[in-house]
Amino acid sequence: LKVVYYGPAYAGKTTSLRYFASRLETEVKELPTADDRSVFFEYTQSEMFPANNLEVKFLYWTLPGQQKYRRTRHLVLAATDAIVFVADSQYEMADRNLEMLNDLEELLADRGLCLEGRPNIALQPVPIVLFYNKRDLSNIMPIPYMDMIFGRKTWQVPRIAGEATSGKSVIQAANAAAGLALKRLEETIYGPENEQVAAEAE
Repeated sequence: LKVVYYGPAYAGKTTSLRYFASRLETEVKELPTADDRSVFFEYTQSEMFPANNLEVKFLYWTLPGQQKYRRTRHLVLAATDAIVFVADSQYEMADRNLEMLNDLEELLADRGLCLEGRPNIALQPVPIVLFYNKRDLSNIMPIPYMDMIFGRKTWQVPRIAGEATSGKSVIQAANAAAGLALKRLEETIYGPENEQVAAEAE
């Protein structure tokens, strides 16, 4: 299952990923671009997922948020199972957060996908978790204000606030995205109408 960290440049995507990888004691691999880097790591879940005894493997990606890497982001979004959108909590980044969210939706739409919770029955939904980063800084937007900007009153998307530099809530956000991806896999295998069967298998 593939989880992609998305968001503006310098919002804390790579910092989040590196902290998560360090806690898992997993090697982080870098795929260099011309003057930046795209970072990813992978690990295998130790427990067996109860679906025909499949072992679920996770692949986590993050990549540069600059506009010149838009094509790279489009390629990385292929076969995405869940997204952690890392938003910068600083006031001056409010517009950039929304620009990157729109960028994400456009690139997903090119692949026949949309963000879960968005009204588009023609596209396949992809789960997303909002991670409000840099909550340790002084001049930051209040969480209710960021909720308003992202339209969470009507868009019931999971939201977690934290600090990537200290690791606060980083694992919670990663686990939330992984859980949503696993839920979709379960529905694919069992079908929504067979949720009771899945529960009994656990």
